[in-house]
Formats: sequence, structure tokens, C-alpha cells
Amino acid sequence: MNEIAVIIPGDPTYAVHPRDIILHKRDGDLQFIHDHHRAYAPLHYVLLFPFGTPGWTYGLPQHTDHRDETDNPQNEKCLTQVQFYSYHLHTRQDEFSILHFGGRLLQQYICDMWVSTDQNRLRWIETHQAQLRAALYSGLEDAVHHGESDIDLHDVGHRVILPSSYIGGPRYMNQRFQDAIALARYYHGFDLFITFTPNASWPEITNALFPGQTAADRPDLTVRVFNMYKTSLINELTKDEIFGSHLGYVHTIEFQKRGLPHMHLLLALAPRFRPTTAEEVDTIVKATWPDPDNEPRLFSIVKRCMVHGPCGRWKPNAPCMKDGKCSKGFPKPFQAETVMTRNGYPIYARPNDGRTYEVRNFMADNRWIVPYNPHTLSR
Repeated sequence: MNEIAVIIPGDPTYAVHPRDIILHKRDGDLQFIHDHHRAYAPLHYVLLFPFGTPGWTYGLPQHTDHRDETDNPQNEKCLTQVQFYSYHLHTRQDEFSILHFGGRLLQQYICDMWVSTDQNRLRWIETHQAQLRAALYSGLEDAVHHGESDIDLHDVGHRVILPSSYIGGPRYMNQRFQDAIALARYYHGFDLFITFTPNASWPEITNALFPGQTAADRPDLTVRVFNMYKTSLINELTKDEIFGSHLGYVHTIEFQKRGLPHMHLLLALAPRFRPTTAEEVDTIVKATWPDPDNEPRLFSIVKRCMVHGPCGRWKPNAPCMKDGKCSKGFPKPFQAETVMTRNGYPIYARPNDGRTYEVRNFMADNRWIVPYNPHTLSR
């Protein structure tokens, strides 16, 4: 593959891709460099690669420590983009990494390289439609013929079918949705909805930061630590079965606007462990202040992480405010005891016991507590 092509000035047949780098040579000629060229990263991010360290390109071989000399180099596997960038995003002892001191430039670099990786996958799918048997997808030809009478000439282009193996594509999302619905149908619904969010103050994150850095400067570190905690939580739910014998689970990972990932997980429990009464719900979920004398550690975590607000009349410009009201429904009304509703969502107990504590310059009572499980929150 010719990775650097000469542009003929004034040639109407060439369309510059928005991600290409255009070079003006000293002799007056122009050259363009694709995002899969090894010079793309050092040319685009000069501050991160001051020595012109080459980036990824096609054909980079995978080198192993125990390589057999009889191996045929032609059969050697090539390094993928994900493997290449994952390697460079790891820090190493006795090695100063300019890349990890890039701050927001590092975040842009990570996003840019992922977009390049994803675009490369799309290019492969576009050029291998025959191998993917795109024309044999169920109902596809009928849908195409059905819409021929409504074709807009401005929308005519090259039709590409994304397979279900392409993460984030419509067939992938529909397949995952159907799998989740099938689990809910087979197990007669899910019993627990668990939200798990990382804490930027985790010691595994703060101890690995370089001087002067915050968790926002190291998204590579944050997602790795979050993945370890996520795996540990799923093991406790499925192997240790802290809530009882489970039947199945499904989860999804999302990213907040601050860059922190979080997980939404649905857990189906065996019939004899399903919380069907208010007393059983109270053993799993709490929405009240813990006792600061008997449970000081849990109280400290709830005060730091599980108090919503301030919002409403206490802070009208809070991010959760929509049309003059809190979009999350806080503060919740006082509730003497847990009540089971017909739609399956219990109203958690929030007694008016007079306990209020100062959090972020306002006094918070039980109405401001986000529901939590004491065991998992302490873990």
C-alpha cells in the first residue's frame, strides 16, 4: 500500500479527508498523510512526540520474547491498533513518559486514536461486504426494495451494512437488547438494579498519579482501576452471592460528562432470595443516615458520596435542575417505613428522625440520601 501520495494541485478528482494531514514541501508539492500512517501521530501531536517517535501503521509485526527461529516471518501476526496504543498507554518504571503528562492533550490523543481505530474497522467492513454476506441479512433486501420509490437523490450513496460484530452498530445494539429481554423473559424479570460509579479518590488511582496530576488527567488509569473494581463486584454478586443465589445478570458501561465510567447492572435472583416484602427490602437497601457512632466508616462514605444536592431553592443553578425542579426528584418526601408499590418499585423508608448533618454547606436529612447497600458501599 502506498501510504504517502502526491496531490496534484488543482486536481478535482481528489477529495481531502478531514482527518488527513496536508504537508507543503519545500519544492512546492503537496502531500497528504492518512491517520494510519506512522507519521500521523508525531506530526499531529508534536508536543507529545518531540523526538518524532513513529506511530502505528499497517504491517507492524508482533515480537515475542520466545520466538522460534524456524517461524516463517510471512506468517507472523501483525500488531493491531488497539494493541499498539494499549502498549503505549501503560507507564513503566525507570521511563519518563511525556505522553502521560499531556493533560487535556492526552485526552484528545486517546479520543483521536480511538476514532482512527474505529474508522479503520469501518473501512474493513466496507471493503469486505461479500465476506460478511451482507446481502443475506434477514429482511434487508425487502426493506431496500420497499424504499426505492421514496429515494431522495441527495441521499444516494454507497450502502454499507454493519454486522453485529461491530461494537456500537445498530445490529450490535439490537442483538444485545434482544439478549437482555430474553433473560428478563426467561427469569421472569430482574430483582436488583445496581449502579456502580468509580471514585476519583480511590488510593489505587491517587497513588499512581504523577506529581501535580488529577484523575481527570489520566483517563487510562481511571478506566483500568474501574475495571478491576467492576470485576470484583461482579464476582461478589455471582460467585460469592452476597445477595443470595443468582440466576443471571446483564450490565452496560457508560461514561459521565466528567469522564468517569459507571456501570448499570440488572441482577436476577433465585425465587427464594427475591425481596418481595418491605422487611426484605430493608435488609438490602437503605436510604437513611447511618449511625455515626456505631458505623463511623459507613457514615463517612455516605456523607461524602451518597448525599444528593444541594439543589432546588438551596442551589437553583445545580446541574440536576430542569424547569425549576430537580430532575432526580430530590428532596424526597419523608417516609415512615418502606412501602411496596404495584409497579414493583418500592418507596424506601426515610423517617423524619431529626438527624441532619452539614454536607457541602447545607443541612441534609434523610430526604437527600441516595439509596445504597451498606455492604457493597463499604467494600
